[in-house]
Amino acid sequence: MRVNLSLLRRHRPELPTSTRSVCEVLEDLGLEVKRLQETSLGEVVTLELLANRGDHHCYTGIARELGGRFEVPTPLPATAPLTTDEDTKVVVDTPACLAFGVARCTLARGAGARLPEEWEDALRLNDEYTGFLPVDVGNVVGRELGQPVHVHDADQLVGSLRVRPAMEGETAHLLDSPTPTPIPAGLTVVADEEGIVAVAGVMGTRRTAVTASTRHLLIESALYDPASVRKAARALHRQTAAATRFERGGDPTLVRAGAARAVALLEEWGALAPDSPRSWGEASCRADSRLAPRRIPLNLDALDTYYGTSFDPAAVERRLSCLGFSVLREDGGNGAGDRVLGVGVPGHRLWDVFNPECLYEEIGRMWGFDSFPALLPTTGGGAASTSRQRTRTALERVLVGYGFFEVVTDGFYSRTAHERLAVPADSPLTRHVELRNAIDRNFSLLKNNALLQALDIADENQRRSVTCGKYFEFTHLFEPLGTDDHRERPVLWGMVWGEERHGAWQDGGRGFDFWYLKGVLEESAHECGSGIAFRRSVEEASPMAELMHPTRFTHLLVEDRVVGLCGEVHPRVVANWKLRTDRVLYFELDWTALITSSGATAAEPVEDMPEHPLLRRDVAFHLPVGLTAGEIRGEMAAVSPLKLAWTHVTDLYEKGDIRAHTFELAFENDNTISADQVNHAMTVITSHILATFGERGVSQR
Repeated sequence: MRVNLSLLRRHRPELPTSTRSVCEVLEDLGLEVKRLQETSLGEVVTLELLANRGDHHCYTGIARELGGRFEVPTPLPATAPLTTDEDTKVVVDTPACLAFGVARCTLARGAGARLPEEWEDALRLNDEYTGFLPVDVGNVVGRELGQPVHVHDADQLVGSLRVRPAMEGETAHLLDSPTPTPIPAGLTVVADEEGIVAVAGVMGTRRTAVTASTRHLLIESALYDPASVRKAARALHRQTAAATRFERGGDPTLVRAGAARAVALLEEWGALAPDSPRSWGEASCRADSRLAPRRIPLNLDALDTYYGTSFDPAAVERRLSCLGFSVLREDGGNGAGDRVLGVGVPGHRLWDVFNPECLYEEIGRMWGFDSFPALLPTTGGGAASTSRQRTRTALERVLVGYGFFEVVTDGFYSRTAHERLAVPADSPLTRHVELRNAIDRNFSLLKNNALLQALDIADENQRRSVTCGKYFEFTHLFEPLGTDDHRERPVLWGMVWGEERHGAWQDGGRGFDFWYLKGVLEESAHECGSGIAFRRSVEEASPMAELMHPTRFTHLLVEDRVVGLCGEVHPRVVANWKLRTDRVLYFELDWTALITSSGATAAEPVEDMPEHPLLRRDVAFHLPVGLTAGEIRGEMAAVSPLKLAWTHVTDLYEKGDIRAHTFELAFENDNTISADQVNHAMTVITSHILATFGERGVSQR
């Protein structure tokens, strides 16, 4: 967004006089200054706005952010009083329309009214100036207040308005197109009895456009579902200022205010007839839980801990209030009522503020993140790895040991890509968790299987002349449950293809087979301290079974529960990728079923580290057959003048009649033991061992 600094100063007079200082404040608030220009219109900055903040796309929104830093409230611009018009008939037939209303007024005759020069310049900066005052007033409201409004020629409307989904085969003569444009079915549109007059939240049509002869205006102001607007803008390839605002979530409190502001500006700039009506009619829309009032508890002690500093509660209240939040003190349930604030979320932040962490970010930006001390978080002494972590490590260890490479694939794929699997129409694999409005159609489905991307990897490697492939991935698969829910499954999958052993002139190569994969899986389960069973037929077969060779695959079971399958991929499926290999082997299992609390992956006990390092010494003795190292260690502990923490055998050397044991002795240390004392203790221990066991053939080496 390109912003005229002189106009911004009118909304925020507290700005520093230095342009450089203004840019620094904007940057500190997260509004990145991409460019500063000296133009004939004055100083202009190009801002990179925060991606999820629709309220930043206007002068009032930017001024409000600055007001939070300066602790100055930002009032809304003046609006005209509008009388309620009970005769206005607007019907909303889609849940994508969250609020809708229209204002009516009449223009004065003559061409005396004109747009103030400063606003003409501001609209030109963002290519929004049209030269028709009513249209430009609507653009000013959007750029000033952040509420997009659309101005229709009321005399060109036929009958009442209706907000509805577009029907199959409908077209609209959009404002920027010389010919009618097909409107995809299902897009939200505003229509009268003759057809579409606007694509909701995106663009109006030429039939009801304002012209030089327009006298009666109908000012449309609404709030639409962000996803529906984004879908329409992408389908029509039109990213308008209104669409940019609505895609990020509009402010329900500005629907009427936007229309009232447009009427006020028309009157202020001399465009309204003296006897002009100033009416407002509003449609009844379905309630949406996303617009419900929201209050978030903010614990000031937790806030202090989060940033490692101490905030002034009054300053926190002031700055949040200047950002538009309502702040009340409430009891946090532990008697510390003055340390817990109840923060009400304003309309312009309903789409991005949901929890205390969101408020932490707002407070951090208002103070400036660089103003906080740089502190490392407080941590304990660490913890042993969990059984889940140990199981995953054990699986990785086995697979890497067999020469597998770990890969990372996307969590999404396209419907076109999935069709390559050629699954039957009634297969569960045809059902997906689908993104309603994916930015890229290649990533519109959450994956419900990993075989598709595994085959893509094999294809890519063969294109690079790789003759053998072994790879695995820990990933998640998504299964739809009903219409609005899904299940997420942790999965380990692996694939092998090519030759296990390369051919030679005497012997041809040997390819991988089912038994190779079975051995890998059995060893993996054993390494996890678990077991895995293989069974051809089960009561609830995996949907993936229809993609496997009918006689060369088996289900995997852990404790009689089906957790996956393994075997050869069906040649029909492999043929769709044109892979040059005899067979492709694949396994897929819920690896969390291998997690055990005991066995090979049980956590070793964690011992506290001593305050001072142990004092260690080594000594080696030849022990004859029949004398154990345990007997020697017992005598060492019994005779030592210093307390021993432990005694370990660290080496054993055997050659002929020689059996040399190296013992490591660790003496406890309270930081008062000298080296002479340790050496004396070693002399005492060595002498005692030789005196006690010398007759049995013990000697020092």
